[in-house]
Amino acid sequence: MAQENATSGATGVLERIAALSPFFAVGTGEVPGGRWQPTIALRERTTRDHLVTATAEQMSTDEMRVAASTVFFAYAARVGSIAIGSVTLSGRCIGLDPEQLLWRSDGGTLLLHVAEPRFGDSVAVEVLDRQLEPIIEAWRDVVAPGLMWGNAASALIGAGRMIGDAALPQLDALLDDPRLIGSIDRATGRRRSCCLFYRTANGGVCGDCPFPTPPAGP
Repeated sequence: MAQENATSGATGVLERIAALSPFFAVGTGEVPGGRWQPTIALRERTTRDHLVTATAEQMSTDEMRVAASTVFFAYAARVGSIAIGSVTLSGRCIGLDPEQLLWRSDGGTLLLHVAEPRFGDSVAVEVLDRQLEPIIEAWRDVVAPGLMWGNAASALIGAGRMIGDAALPQLDALLDDPRLIGSIDRATGRRRSCCLFYRTANGGVCGDCPFPTPPAGP
């Protein structure tokens, strides 16, 4: 009964988060059709390369690091939104066990699903320890870890802004984590690394980019 109540409570929190925006939506219950994989598979070279190559084709770029940065940014934003949103709305963080949280790509959009959601540990543990840091280590041969930590910080800030002022305490605590603390200039809100979006065909610089204009040259 306690397990059922925990699942029901976590499911209800995910439903409340989804009401904020479709970007926060996470499927629950029976796994729907489609090629779902546990998110731990994102650490595998074959899975990563397939996803990054497909993204590079969609972005019309031959630079794998640019596509990998884009994929990682999107993923960091998704898992960060779940965690910050759940704590802000309920005081408890949804568990992001990489073997239980499933993902699939639908036309370049990352979809997430967890059959039996549970509450977990802190946002830092669930997002940084269990999800992002292992991926950063596994992808470091494609894109620099410092860049990916910058992506993580920027993605978390974006998620917090979508939620509103109530998310600021959680966001501030996250940005004080040693892995993120050097990624953002807190005075200006600008990153100390670039996500490389400017290197895409239609790209420019983002609002928090360290570059005021796209750098010239290769």
